[in-house]
This record gives sequence, structure tokens and C-alpha cells, in this order.
Amino acid sequence: MTVLTTAPEVPGPGPDLAAHESADPEGAAYLSAVSKSHDWATGPVRVEVKPAPETIALRLRLARGDQVVLRHQVRYIDQTPWSVQTSYYPMEFASSGKAPRLLMAEDITEGTVRYLEDALGRRQVGYRDWITARAPDAEEQQFFGIPHVSPVLEHFRTDFDQGQAPMRVTVTVFPADRNQFIVNSGIAPSPSYDQDGNA
Repeated sequence: MTVLTTAPEVPGPGPDLAAHESADPEGAAYLSAVSKSHDWATGPVRVEVKPAPETIALRLRLARGDQVVLRHQVRYIDQTPWSVQTSYYPMEFASSGKAPRLLMAEDITEGTVRYLEDALGRRQVGYRDWITARAPDAEEQQFFGIPHVSPVLEHFRTDFDQGQAPMRVTVTVFPADRNQFIVNSGIAPSPSYDQDGNA
């Protein structure tokens, strides 16, 4: 279960498999409330440079064909594939020489939000979430072990800096058969759960 909140700087407590999605989904804080009784793991970071897909170019306000840096990871709970995440950054962040670590295939331990603020002065002040459902592609079917008729949830998060310019788009794909979302707005108590983890 993933908890999305409008106050990402204040992680909330949660029971087994409850997740708090922080302002920086690419980092150790992405799931801050996975129970200690469960094994949480991420795959290695894969980095690519390629022309921005149209949906990403629109969100980053780039021209079609502009280069972007992709940082890609897969995530597991109890060795079960749980989600696939790809974050997209304008190539100029890295090519300027100010944020070269975006091109390194390794974790940015302080999180990329903090790194971009320190390296570029681009401070994240907000984000926009868009969640939709679609059929999985062949690669997702194989990774998640799901049939082509089983839907996946696709979560787009666009981060904005202090000048309201987009600075990153993170796309996370979740198989619908093992994921649920809770959305909190304002001051809301932690939800109550039954023994099966249902809110």
C-alpha cells in the first residue's frame, strides 16, 4: 500500500507494507514505513541518455527530440517485483558540468532533490501527480509475472522548482494485483488497518 501525501516533508507511520512516498521518490526515503518483517530491496541504477518521449518532453517543457537523462530502478518486497521506476532529467543538468552525478549508475545517497538543490540551486517546492491505468507491455508482463489482461498503474510525478519550472519527471509502474494507494490531504490521521493490511 502506498500513501501519497501533500505534506511530503513529514513522513507518517504505517503498518506492514504501508509506504510513504516522499518528495524524492528516487532515494532511500521512497518507502519509509515498510515493516521490518519484510525484505525491501532495489535493483541497480541503470542510466541512459536518449531523446525525450513526447509525454516526458511535454511535462519537462522540452522540445520534441531534446535529450534527457534516464535513471531507472526496479523495486522488490519479499523478493516479489513491486514496481519499476524511471526518473527523467533535462540533459542540460548534467551537460552543464554542474550535476554530473546524474550520469553515474549509482545511488545518489542524499537523494536527487537535495543533490539538484546543492548543485544547481533548483529547490523543489511542489509536484504534480497523475495516476492512470493501462495494459502492461511485454517487458512489464515478464518482470511482474502478470498476464496481458492484468492492468498496471502508472504514476507520473512532475517536480517543480522555486521558479515553477519542471525539474524532473518520475514515472513509476505498479502491477494492480499487489498495489493500492491512499491519498492524504492536509492534516489527516494515519488510517486504521485490518489484519490483511486493508485500510
